[in-house]
Amino acid sequence: MIKTFRPFLTAALLATSQLVVAQGDRFPSKPIQVIITSTPGSASDAITRFLGTEVTKALGQPLVVVSKASAAGTIGAEFVRRAAPDGHTIFLGGNTTMAANLYLVKNLAYDPLKDFEPVTLVTINPLVLVVRADLPIKSVADLVARAKAKPGQMNYGIGNSGGRVAAQLLKSGAGMEAQDISFNGASQAILELVAGRLDFMFTDPMVADPFIKQGKVRALAVTSSVRLPTMGELPTMVEAGVPNYDYVSFLGYYVPRGTPRSIIDTLNGAFVKAIDSAEGQAFFRRMGMIARSSTPEGLTTFNKEQIASWERWVKQAGLEPQ
Repeated sequence: MIKTFRPFLTAALLATSQLVVAQGDRFPSKPIQVIITSTPGSASDAITRFLGTEVTKALGQPLVVVSKASAAGTIGAEFVRRAAPDGHTIFLGGNTTMAANLYLVKNLAYDPLKDFEPVTLVTINPLVLVVRADLPIKSVADLVARAKAKPGQMNYGIGNSGGRVAAQLLKSGAGMEAQDISFNGASQAILELVAGRLDFMFTDPMVADPFIKQGKVRALAVTSSVRLPTMGELPTMVEAGVPNYDYVSFLGYYVPRGTPRSIIDTLNGAFVKAIDSAEGQAFFRRMGMIARSSTPEGLTTFNKEQIASWERWVKQAGLEPQ
């Protein structure tokens, strides 16, 4: 009995072991955490939760949004850089973490191109210039005139590097001065603007839109070279009188370097389908963003272009690494 049972037991254990290995090779085999570098309630949070609904259906595992906010997004980027390259940790990176930090952060502990694998581009985004509603400022010209009349006395909020460089481009282009105050995310900064402790800021249209509609802040212009369809009444900064002004930010999904290409392709397919769907396109229009999915190679090319643009913008704005 024992002799006949032992081979059967050995075969059974081998089959079980092979099954476990096969199950472990399946992707995804557990919930996927998506690291964002802004606060809950931000545009990045809303985007990932929206896309996560469709991606969860496609992959069979939930997407869990994890906020690791910091002024330059380095905490979140470093967390993902050190994560296991198995596709279960995704990074929603953007202009700050994947381009600007190369020129704005001293001794940056990661390389945007070498330490991450691209999955897909998600959006390109103009910012909107807003002022607090109780100021007698109705236009960009009014803002510039007030700043020049009170040199260095006005202040503005910064929630990310996009907001920082957008403000610096205004200051250098219009020849005005104002004091910057940094926050861990645009959502936090705009609350300070609404509270009357800031004078103006550049931020995502989605972050500003509820406060614009409530009359708590006043929108003056958008930073892109063309008007934003959802805010078509707002002029571009060029139309508002600031020569050669053109700035947009971007968002894209990344995974740690070394993640297998098969996993990257699986993620790309799920995210691209959600971004390109009719519901996805409508969602991003409501957000004041331009949806733009890509191949992994397409995001690499775009990222390199952004790095080159940021080198130019930082020099133009006269910014120094901190």
